[in-house]
Amino acid sequence: MQTSVVNKYHLNEEQLLICWQQFLDGEREAFGRLISFYYAALFQYGMKMHADKAFVQDCIQDMATHLWSRRERLSREVHVKSYLFKSLRHDMMRQLRRRQLQAQHIIQWWKTDPHFDAEFSVETSIIDNEAAREQRQRLHESLQSLSPRQQEIIYLRYYQNMDHEQVAVIMKLQKEAVYNLLSAAIKRLKSHWGLVVALIISLLSKFF
Repeated sequence: MQTSVVNKYHLNEEQLLICWQQFLDGEREAFGRLISFYYAALFQYGMKMHADKAFVQDCIQDMATHLWSRRERLSREVHVKSYLFKSLRHDMMRQLRRRQLQAQHIIQWWKTDPHFDAEFSVETSIIDNEAAREQRQRLHESLQSLSPRQQEIIYLRYYQNMDHEQVAVIMKLQKEAVYNLLSAAIKRLKSHWGLVVALIISLLSKFF
């Protein structure tokens, strides 16, 4: 069993994996560090799929409980962030299915694509003046024009800095499907807003 003294607010990839393996060995404090470290990102992701804060908080808690109860069956070598995102997504879908809220809160969640809120927060250091309001609105409208899956892929890829393989795992898609959906999304954004979108997309990955 690996041991390491780490600051839960400043964990690198190696320390995160150590915490994950300590959690698998039954160390509650290590698991607490992982959940604390990723809580804000998990909550933000959950709120993109469902607007009820209490519901999202409950789902994160349930996800943590389920992971703890199944820790002896989990892999020791994982990408921690994408695994937690995938787990939260699965638990939210399970909870929504059980509560039968899809007709009211998640449009066509199980029949077609999951709903995904396209209210992306563009970093103010990219567009930070009054004259840019119209541009921000156009970008927001362009993002809303994408399909729910395309919106989610854009969010995970550029706002959460996940690679194509990690996105595929979270969304239960083939990696090729992720490439195709992302390519189609960027092409659509460019058709709405021209080549400036390519710059915005490249900058997003540096800030989120």
